[in-house]
Amino acid sequence: MRQREGKILNLKPELTLAMKLAASFAITYYGLLLVYEVFTLVYSRYFIDSYYFNQDRVGQGTKDIWIQIAQLALSIILVFSLIQIFRKKVHGKAIFVFASLILIVFQFMVTGPVPFLKFVLEVFLVLIIAPIRVKKKLRLKGGKLKLETVEQLENQETEANPAQP
Repeated sequence: MRQREGKILNLKPELTLAMKLAASFAITYYGLLLVYEVFTLVYSRYFIDSYYFNQDRVGQGTKDIWIQIAQLALSIILVFSLIQIFRKKVHGKAIFVFASLILIVFQFMVTGPVPFLKFVLEVFLVLIIAPIRVKKKLRLKGGKLKLETVEQLENQETEANPAQP
């Protein structure tokens, strides 16, 4: 299905080698994080109730459970968006970037800046996967705004500066 010519941004991901490698690593990273969170959520009742609450105050740790559920939901969204990127769906990249930024902020609020390398890794993954290819650019020519395609701009630049052997 062809996109309309009037669109300025091409959101459909162009899977470059760097993006494929980063997305493969990201789906492994967030997939393992998802598995870890499922096990933590399933076994947290036994761990929290028996060791910390001495089975007397069962309902007291609900804040921790809600934090785990929120992080599990964000991990599910991230894995889903990465699968959508590999399927070359239009909104996979936007969902990934939005959910990654929310997860980074959420983790920073919950744990603080202690796992610094984890935040650097997640920001690095977003910076590799996020770039959006622009189809058209706005240029100011003769006091007027003109909408030009990227191919036209590249052709004009190569004509103005031919490659010298």
